[in-house]
Amino acid sequence: MRCPFCKKKARSKFFGLPTYWYCTSCELAWKKHFPKTIYDETYYKGKSSLASIFFSPIGRFFYDIRRGYVGNKKFKTWIDVGAGEGGFLKTVKAEKRIGIEISSSGRELMRDAGLEALSEKEFLRISGINADIISFWQVLEHVENPWDYLEAAKRNLKKEGVIVIGIPNFQSFEFHWARQYWFHLQPQFHLWHFSPKSLKMLLMKNGFTIESSDYWAIEHHLTGVLQSFISKTAKSKENALHRIIKRQQGSSGTKLNELLWSLFFLTIGFPIIFIFWMVGALAKKSGTMVVVASPK
Repeated sequence: MRCPFCKKKARSKFFGLPTYWYCTSCELAWKKHFPKTIYDETYYKGKSSLASIFFSPIGRFFYDIRRGYVGNKKFKTWIDVGAGEGGFLKTVKAEKRIGIEISSSGRELMRDAGLEALSEKEFLRISGINADIISFWQVLEHVENPWDYLEAAKRNLKKEGVIVIGIPNFQSFEFHWARQYWFHLQPQFHLWHFSPKSLKMLLMKNGFTIESSDYWAIEHHLTGVLQSFISKTAKSKENALHRIIKRQQGSSGTKLNELLWSLFFLTIGFPIIFIFWMVGALAKKSGTMVVVASPK
């Protein structure tokens, strides 16, 4: 197998994980066999659990942080790729807000909320929107051809516009400690795994220059550390706390030891999580990274 970036020979294991190819030159990893991902069309219309309602103010706080990467001024057009039901997009300050979403139920909910919505196939075909901002929050690792999405972004971004990418970082303390229990591994959904080096290469190949990189990302880094610690100590790959906080799907199967470890790390064990997050961010070895890039 040759690396899709540099064409050099790839290793048949990714830090001991045999279902991935890994290029040591580009620091890019990818699934040997891309699974057929099926998104439940009832997910976005499902009822929220009590836990998700309780944590909803934290979700709104995370959205405030997302917007802060490009400033809180009002923009003309903002495109959010992988917008779900439009929860984040509803909060952005823009005259025109466009959500790109694979789920038809998600697109329907966005339109009901007064947002514009396009499928991913429509996004990959269109050009000339001249957006100020195009955001990809934990999206590029999901898609078969991430470079196609960046090409579409460049066609639809105005000259002074920027893209914002939030993405897992396997060159992190979190991954090297948790390995198969790493929250962001998610082999059923994540086809690609990037490091800062491979993400920079991907952007450069598609005509973008990195303006800034952030390794603190409370929304995905801190919460990822929390879930990774729970999963490894409970010896479970089911991401129990994440299931509980999200809609009720799958939460009924949560095991007692997962609940107990979740309670421990949310209370007296939380200083361990906080210190691990701080050290990872300071060393630029965090489990996720956020990059702002502009067209060359």
